[in-house]
Amino acid sequence: MKNVIILFVSIVTILFSQPAMQSVGINTVIETTADGKKIAHNVIYTGKEYITLHSQQIPENRLWSDTGVIFVDRNHRYAIVEAIGIAGDGMGIFANWDLNDERTAFYRSTGTSTPVWEYSGEFSWNYGGHWIGVSFDATALTAGSVYKAYKWSRRSPAPDWTYPYPQMSSSCVMVSKDGSKVAVATSSGVLYIFDALTGDTIWTTTFNEGNRLQGLDLNPDGSIVVVTVYDSCFVFENGMRRAGIPIGTYNTGTQYSAKICADGHLLVTGDYYGYVKLYRFSGSQYNLVWQRYIGTPWVTDVAIAADGSTILAGTGYANGKACLFDSSSSNPLWQYQGYGGYGAQISSVALSADGSRAAVASWGDTALTGTTYVLTVHDRTQAQPIIGITRNEEPGSLFAVDISDNGELVAAGGKAVHAYRFGNGGEVYSILVGSTLTHNVGVVAINSPSQYLQVGTSVTPQATVHNFGDNSETFFAYLAIYNGINQVISRDSVLISNLNSRTQGQATFASFTPTAYDFYKFVFWTDLGEDEYRGDDTLTLLTKCFHDAKCEKVSPPFNEMTIGYQFAPSILVRNNGSYPDVITGYCLICDSLGNEIYRDSGQTDPVPPGDSAILSFSNFTIPYVGNLNAYGITRLTDDFLPENDTLRKPFFGSYAIIYDDGTWEAFYWVGRNDNDKFYVRFTPTLEPPFSIRGGRIYVNMANTPFDYVILCKDAAGRPDTSVILARVENVATPTAPGWIEFDFNVTMLDVNDVWLVMHWPNNSPAMGVGADANPPRDYRSYWSSNQDTFRLWTAHDWMARIIQSPEVGMLNTPTMEKRFALYQNLPNPFYAKTTICYSIPTESKVELKIFDATGRKVRTLIAGKQGPGNYSLIWDGRDDQDRKLAAGIYFYQLETKDQFKAIKKTILLR
Repeated sequence: MKNVIILFVSIVTILFSQPAMQSVGINTVIETTADGKKIAHNVIYTGKEYITLHSQQIPENRLWSDTGVIFVDRNHRYAIVEAIGIAGDGMGIFANWDLNDERTAFYRSTGTSTPVWEYSGEFSWNYGGHWIGVSFDATALTAGSVYKAYKWSRRSPAPDWTYPYPQMSSSCVMVSKDGSKVAVATSSGVLYIFDALTGDTIWTTTFNEGNRLQGLDLNPDGSIVVVTVYDSCFVFENGMRRAGIPIGTYNTGTQYSAKICADGHLLVTGDYYGYVKLYRFSGSQYNLVWQRYIGTPWVTDVAIAADGSTILAGTGYANGKACLFDSSSSNPLWQYQGYGGYGAQISSVALSADGSRAAVASWGDTALTGTTYVLTVHDRTQAQPIIGITRNEEPGSLFAVDISDNGELVAAGGKAVHAYRFGNGGEVYSILVGSTLTHNVGVVAINSPSQYLQVGTSVTPQATVHNFGDNSETFFAYLAIYNGINQVISRDSVLISNLNSRTQGQATFASFTPTAYDFYKFVFWTDLGEDEYRGDDTLTLLTKCFHDAKCEKVSPPFNEMTIGYQFAPSILVRNNGSYPDVITGYCLICDSLGNEIYRDSGQTDPVPPGDSAILSFSNFTIPYVGNLNAYGITRLTDDFLPENDTLRKPFFGSYAIIYDDGTWEAFYWVGRNDNDKFYVRFTPTLEPPFSIRGGRIYVNMANTPFDYVILCKDAAGRPDTSVILARVENVATPTAPGWIEFDFNVTMLDVNDVWLVMHWPNNSPAMGVGADANPPRDYRSYWSSNQDTFRLWTAHDWMARIIQSPEVGMLNTPTMEKRFALYQNLPNPFYAKTTICYSIPTESKVELKIFDATGRKVRTLIAGKQGPGNYSLIWDGRDDQDRKLAAGIYFYQLETKDQFKAIKKTILLR
């Protein structure tokens, strides 16, 4: 049976012996009662009296009968655990395995190291290890990829629903504790709230600096959501935004989510200056209650109890410590620093619902052996761990930890070697700080059938059942089979006799033969009358019995492609059925009017069920600047789901010369601080004469400039820096990761290659340039320093671009003609801003408006009287509501009262 911790919460004045031994402020005082019980009082000492804030009985036996590690899953398949969550009732663990064989996995906490189920996919993560969601009873489990949000339940690896994002974005996907709402924050700056049961959108909004997303948190019913970006966080209540909260500064913020208590009135965060900060909501804004410097030197994660009573924070990057606070005071109740020295960063922290218990994960010391800890579990009343895992027991680093609402079950995961060391592999821990149930059985695995069935082929359903309790049990196991319209088509039961405690048995049912193409659902469950936990009774398997081919991806083309650039389109096709099949695929490309301008087809080798294949087609050349659409299409005999055959990929023909796909896989810099340079070789695609109007470079640090960027000619395949065509100095971006943008005005009379050269100052911090690893690779990226010869980098394409334009020359407003005239904007195309010039010979009422490709007015730049003269206006690519407009073709129109009207086209790039 479970031990009970009794809490005494009151505000009273208590007299203790030896008050002079305590300092003024918040303290922990241990009282021994008349019957020998020990009570820990967290009190404020005024110098004269003690005012009790929180009291808790200290158990006589700190280690309960079953306290210890339940299991460790080291069957990592070269993957690392980057995020972990535990159900509020403690009975389920959900883990995100990354790096290799990427997947999510669901475990029974008091079961074995074999997952109940797994789902293959690559999912987003961030520091702190909290980018996946688990409801109180694990009926809702969530994670997000760069393509979509996923929601599962504990009973099946088949997602209950998914939500595809309008644009590719990393995403933090969490679920409310009550399992009613799913919150999704994306790096494109969009926040979604979904009904967890149906996947229907409840509300959505936007937030600033999505590209610096660090995570989110939400209260138990999902009505209050906090989204954290690097230097601030935003709080929303039922779709309405509360005031924002700053975190540190633009360059020294945070890399984990701020946390809120259950009713949302308290919020805690920390920063890279080493401060923990507590805010309280006044009804209109969050006000700072207190802040405390604890850094060594950073705050690396924070937690707050659901009742708001307790705050926990960790520090790093070396000699990390855990600090626990009563929320009423900035003085820690205790600090613990037993994780080692070098490399011992606290990576993740968690609190039980009432704050009575704390769990702390650490990278641990880089030493290969020792008694310092990588994981500790503590009572609120004292720093000494109840239980811990030492370096002698765990050679790696733990990246994530979570704890059940009652504090009796803990989950943790990480990397099999220290975070500082090259290597892979990981682990999932399940830890008990309490006692197991007396009566509890459940289904832990479905052994048969597989996910793939075939018409006329018999299968013998079988499940593994587990006795989690303390007693030997006799019970029935059941099976029900449903067809695609949820009708029961078969039932069976099996008696399991005298299954011993902590052992497993097999339940084998009558054979089943599918007679038609369909989905078939197998539901296995146990029924024990005295079962103390029903949440692990049932497992469900959704099987397929049909042929189906699905187009999953069209790439390339990428979102933006250079006019005149030649490439081989490709599509990713998936065998979504249950038979090995040869799949025929087509690629079509249509212009903006829907006219087909390209078609090709191909065929795969036999593709096993569940596997994918890439079909590449003949070359296509981008014909013009503007919108195009590519279509991937699959064809298969007896295709069961024709609605998933076709996938459309809109893309844009651009004047920018582009060799990356718009997304980074890494950031690189030379790092010598000795004449460090990156280079990219560009081949123009326009006929001369043409001009080069500017460029852009994707970097990961804001307000950190290259001291210069030059455009120069090519000399036998190398940059000729003696012939500089253009030079800009001290160029930087105000937001990161983001594009540094700069202007050139170079007229080109030939189509010879040109080079963009990026130069770091010798005292530059480690600002990296975005690197794209996806094919096709163009092999045009180089690097050098005084210590490294000029050399090609083959693993990536640097994310650097230049903008060519058919417009030649520069407008010179003093010499413009004295007549009504509207001139071509410069630069064109443009990224951030462009200049529009016009002339009027007499005083006139003037209107200059911007229209999108559908003819809808999006911006009025001027509407009023002007005298004769030459004028220029700057358009920043935004609409009248100051919202960024999408890339595409736009038109600007000048109209005067003298019946002059002129329209010109411009192209906005993003």
